[in-house]
Amino acid sequence: MRSVVVAKFVPWPPNSGDKRRTLGIVRGLRAQGEVTLCAFAGEDEDAAPLEAEGIEVRSVPLRRRPDDLAAGLALGRSLTAARFYDRRLARLVAEAVTEDTDVLVVEHVQLLPYARGLHPRMRVVDMHNIESALARRMAGAASGIRRLAWTAETRALEVMERRVRDVDVVAVVSDVDRVSLTDVVEHPRVVVVPNAWDEPEPQPPATDPVVSFVALLSWGPNVDAATWFCSAVWPLVVAQLPEARLQLVGRNPAPEVQALAGDTVQVSGTVPDLAPWYARTRVAVAPLRVGGGSRLKILEALAAGRPVVATAVGAEGLEDLTGRGVLIADDPAGMAAEIVGLLADPARSEELGRAGVAAVAADHSWAAALRPLLAQLSAGPTTR
Repeated sequence: MRSVVVAKFVPWPPNSGDKRRTLGIVRGLRAQGEVTLCAFAGEDEDAAPLEAEGIEVRSVPLRRRPDDLAAGLALGRSLTAARFYDRRLARLVAEAVTEDTDVLVVEHVQLLPYARGLHPRMRVVDMHNIESALARRMAGAASGIRRLAWTAETRALEVMERRVRDVDVVAVVSDVDRVSLTDVVEHPRVVVVPNAWDEPEPQPPATDPVVSFVALLSWGPNVDAATWFCSAVWPLVVAQLPEARLQLVGRNPAPEVQALAGDTVQVSGTVPDLAPWYARTRVAVAPLRVGGGSRLKILEALAAGRPVVATAVGAEGLEDLTGRGVLIADDPAGMAAEIVGLLADPARSEELGRAGVAAVAADHSWAAALRPLLAQLSAGPTTR
């Protein structure tokens, strides 16, 4: 099987949830045959490790030119989609998709314009999120001009999502997203491909009462989560455990996140390796109030042997892990109580961490996650 994958970024290093999922998809397809990856490459992206695995990588530097933005808006109308439209990448994709291409996989619905006019045997869109639902949640959490902007973006994304009717298979990351997609468009071949993790590497038990939120700290839902957690939850934790410390770890922290640094809160910014940060962590948190998809950072924390306290939205798509490494609490008092309980009881924290490692290893491998998609690819294209 010969596959072409279109992605936002070259997924190495795999230092974000987006890249982790893209890497899992690409590796799964590589196990079935030849793969060409077409993507943007930033300063920190490196194609060499992927090429060493036999994956052909074709990339262009990410740029934001007004003429590309205008072309993207004309093709998709969504502003978030237009930001990732580049005619140089479109040419690379068109050159990669030849008459012997079996599968074209588009990572994110916003990249669907790159599939326009191309005719592989099958076309697949992998929806990391139901983007219109995410935009609608952002609109609900915003006010003023930001609410108007997110409301307009919601409508534009719904228009794009309706275009998945033209592909053969749609992959989503959770049953929640599958149901959410049906609010926008019906498709006969929607498969759930949950996020996964192949390499559990549990850390030794942490010695200090340290809590960590690891995320891309420039992304709106994560910025909202960090600011809400620090204002509503963290003071309740420190009131009961003054020695507790919080690490906000992730790339490109927004100004609102940088402003959260203080006596008990450290904002790291970009770090080359998360292992030392997880080594210091006794409890990880996923305090999202808006978002979509499923949470690779939860799998990452569990794979490191760290229990996670999350909101229901934060653990969306990973409901099977509740009680198996993950505790759910939606209100500030409840979340603070769960965190304090784990910080004050290292033995319970370690036990829950071990349960998380076992759950990830047993039920969240990429081999298991990709079976539904590979079965659809084996079944062949949709009869139109």
